[in-house]
Amino acid sequence: MQSRKRLAAEIFNADIDLLERIAGHGDNFRVFHIIQGEKRRQVETPKPILERLHRRLFVLFERIEKPAYLQSGVKGRSYITNAQEHVGAVPLVKLDIKKFYPSVDAARVYRFFHEVMRCSPDVSGLLTKLCIYDSHVPTGSCVSQLLAYFATRPMFDELSALAESRGVKFTLYVDDMTFSGRSATPAFLWDVKKVVHSHGLQYHKDRIYAADSQKVVTGVLVSAQGIAVLPSKEFGIWLQSRNLGSGDLAERRAAIESLLGSVIAAGQIEKRLLSRVRGLRILHADALRSAG
Repeated sequence: MQSRKRLAAEIFNADIDLLERIAGHGDNFRVFHIIQGEKRRQVETPKPILERLHRRLFVLFERIEKPAYLQSGVKGRSYITNAQEHVGAVPLVKLDIKKFYPSVDAARVYRFFHEVMRCSPDVSGLLTKLCIYDSHVPTGSCVSQLLAYFATRPMFDELSALAESRGVKFTLYVDDMTFSGRSATPAFLWDVKKVVHSHGLQYHKDRIYAADSQKVVTGVLVSAQGIAVLPSKEFGIWLQSRNLGSGDLAERRAAIESLLGSVIAAGQIEKRLLSRVRGLRILHADALRSAG
């Protein structure tokens, strides 16, 4: 795309003046905080007008062919398929990028639009302004995951080539990098870290697993036999089941819905857990009838 007017009309079905006003506006995002575990995380979500533009970009990004190693943002792939790729009695190492979205800065986003998507400098600049929050990829936009990946793809492609040269399987889920195979050694992990540093990013949560040990990959238990639900998650389901009878009707209905979601998610990993779904749906229907 070489023209900002064409970008506005043909891609966004909007007027160029509107795009420029949005790009120049300093209050395009709603910012709030959530608690995840023991951490307080900032979330930046685009406001409605900008969200519509991001959704359009997301649809276009989805059409771009993705490499086999990418397990997120691709239909038919998930954190479960990511774990399944590493089943086997082989060593495994993993790590992820520290503060991934905040680390993907405006310069990386601009290079993606200009060098990869071959947009003109002014179109690339406008798209970059529309996509970023405080000079980095926002943490809460529908476009964030794929945009962050495409903007850092040179690093991930380099890691994929490194893994292939050593006979190691590599998968990526958002910024979680997992490598398995006979050569997935501490020395190999150090080479991975050097690549990450060479691209100006930082890693953390690095972990090394022996061949005969059980591993945890994107929240799934992985062994030589297959994948399984983490014992801590199954225990959490048991605790949720024990608490269904407490509280008033509204609390009971919310507890059933929460448990149903947990069981369905776990059942995607271990089918035996799906046997509980029918009973929970009956309980949920009874709770809704009681509320009516």
